Amino acid sequence: MKVNKAFLIFTAIILMFCGTYIFACHSTHFNVVEIKIKGNNKITTDEIMGKAESSLGKNIFCLCLDKMEGKLRADIRLKDIRVKRRLPDCILIEVEEKLPVLWISVTTDLPDPANCGFFGLSIDQEIIPLDQKDLSHDLPIVGGIEMKNEDGKLSRIPELYQRWSNCKVKKALEFYKILATIDPSSVELLSEINLKDVSNLVLYLLPGIKVMMGSGDFERKWSRVRTILAQEERIAELVCLDLRFDDQVVLSRSSKRFSSRSGHHKNNPPNQGDDNL
Repeated sequence: MKVNKAFLIFTAIILMFCGTYIFACHSTHFNVVEIKIKGNNKITTDEIMGKAESSLGKNIFCLCLDKMEGKLRADIRLKDIRVKRRLPDCILIEVEEKLPVLWISVTTDLPDPANCGFFGLSIDQEIIPLDQKDLSHDLPIVGGIEMKNEDGKLSRIPELYQRWSNCKVKKALEFYKILATIDPSSVELLSEINLKDVSNLVLYLLPGIKVMMGSGDFERKWSRVRTILAQEERIAELVCLDLRFDDQVVLSRSSKRFSSRSGHHKNNPPNQGDDNL
């Protein structure tokens, strides 16, 4: 009797779940009537809807969300995408577009002038086109770029949203990632990463301080830079920090002297002085 009772309970539960499933998959109450899109900026809502509107009117439980995501991921402008069900009748599409973390200033003496100029660089080393909204963001510039691949051969800017295998761009991005990881707030101090001389990565900090970082050990060197800036009492006179030498930092200053006779600052040319730390 106990076995029969347990079997009946089990059967009742199975039938209940089956009935619920059949009802959910066939009831018009769960047909998709709305598709919401979040996170898009350059990609228009109409573009995304054009790839997803075939879901309208279909049962929300019968849709294959992975297939829908795969179709949307084909857009090279997207970094990530998530498609979710919002019961009873809504599909939510959350998109993450590829965005620049650095600006790239490319020299104009190149084989194809149409591919020269000012571009964005994503965290994955991809070339991002710029528009007016992008330019409103205050990002560091990468200067001193040459049109050469990592193998040293002459190249051109790749197609938009494609990875550019340029050795200097790669090095600048690697430094940016180190800085963003160990000291995220310091990115706001960074005006330019210059790699004209690949053996000496040069930074320009706000307000107008040049930092010569050399060719490696950037994490330790940046820690010294931050310590110096925090302790420096004459920061307005600081012109350059040279960290190319082992266990030594050379500081260059510009002193502005006031002349009561002329009534203005004499700073043409400025006096220069070096301090060794």
